Amino acid sequence: MGMTGAETDDSAMNDLPPPAPAPVTLQEAIGLIDRQFGVEKLLNDEGKQFVEPYYKQSVLVYEQFYEKYLSVEGCMHFGLNFDGQFSRQGFYEQARGVKTIIRQMGNVERVLEVGCGKGLNTIRLAGLHPDITFTGLDLLKEHVQKATARSSDLPNAQFVQGSFEPIPKALRGVDVIFGVETLCYAQDLDAVCQAIADSLNPGGRLVIFDCFREDQKGPVSDEMRLATRLLEVGWGVPAGYRSSEEWSAALERAGLKMNWVKDETPYALPSVRKLQGFAMRFFGDWKVRMQSRILSDLGRRNAVTAILMPLLFEGQADGPDATAPGVSYKRLVARKKA
Repeated sequence: MGMTGAETDDSAMNDLPPPAPAPVTLQEAIGLIDRQFGVEKLLNDEGKQFVEPYYKQSVLVYEQFYEKYLSVEGCMHFGLNFDGQFSRQGFYEQARGVKTIIRQMGNVERVLEVGCGKGLNTIRLAGLHPDITFTGLDLLKEHVQKATARSSDLPNAQFVQGSFEPIPKALRGVDVIFGVETLCYAQDLDAVCQAIADSLNPGGRLVIFDCFREDQKGPVSDEMRLATRLLEVGWGVPAGYRSSEEWSAALERAGLKMNWVKDETPYALPSVRKLQGFAMRFFGDWKVRMQSRILSDLGRRNAVTAILMPLLFEGQADGPDATAPGVSYKRLVARKKA
């Protein structure tokens, strides 16, 4: 589904440079994971609900590594680099995409971010739109506390602890809902989509940036399917990734109309390739692995997702191990009838 209707995204889309060769093949990456973590041991956690423990145990990974060496303060998501060259500015692009929707809609009064983490996107948007009320909803008390502290100078930003399954009734009646790499954790897809629809005012918009299971780009190998399962376990996605088509159908069943779906995978690749480079140090250097022992088990699993992510996004075009990608990164925009 391409862009439809009057709304469009004004991000600059450039021809991208050819990708550098991957440091490992998919089979090699799975082999490294098996030696350090045990593939079967990881798969024993498949389908289990441990979203909250994962984020609690990954605090050091995000704050002492991801924010310090790769992203920006408070960031817990991928960057989007539209010129194909890694830059930390790319971690603000999701917020810029929401800003575009707000500008195109006009007359926006209330915005809700679900799964806001430590508030990066809500804080940035609140600073740009002082006349709009922004609320961030997150499962973890620790995230809400940090976001609240970071937004102390923004009277139009507030943060609330809670789940989006369902969205609390007190937070309903908003003009825009957005989620960045969080709605993949939805267990009951139809219930979540209905809660979103019920929470939006007439004419409201939903914006999703997330990973989706990719079923449309050709045959997927057994290794790619296994890698996708390992990614889901590594990030604690209990119901597994759904395709964007499944999300679109569920949103339309809830009464929302899809505006557009856009594949952002090429623009997410620079940040995940850089992250994969750090993961290669973990798998290739015993001293790094020794240092990582200060992390909990779930925190160390970020090395699994980091080494796999570019391979899942790109697939493998040639040779006996050729496979279509297993996962894509997309932006979905839906609207509620006015």
